[in-house]
Amino acid sequence: MNGRVFSFGSSGNPLAQILSLLVFGVLLAAALIMGAVLIAALLGLAVIFGAVLAVRAWWFRRKFRGGPPFDGGSEPRPPGPANARLIEGEYVVVNEPDAEAARRQR
Repeated sequence: MNGRVFSFGSSGNPLAQILSLLVFGVLLAAALIMGAVLIAALLGLAVIFGAVLAVRAWWFRRKFRGGPPFDGGSEPRPPGPANARLIEGEYVVVNEPDAEAARRQR
């Protein structure tokens, strides 16, 4: 034996040591870049999720506060005499059985 406790990974060749340091440096840089990208992606998703939650909370607060509708009345209102609306219009009866029977008898 040569008196070393651990002989694994210790090479006396300077080229092998330089090459292993270069490989280690490249792997370390790649790991740091991948970690930064992963953290940025997670932070981006957290920001998007937070924005969605904030808009949703604002929407619920606005809806339950009973504020005026933003587009002239397309929001549903609870039924009641105070919220009743009158809709005027004309209609034509398309298929009325009694009218057709009277028309056939003529």
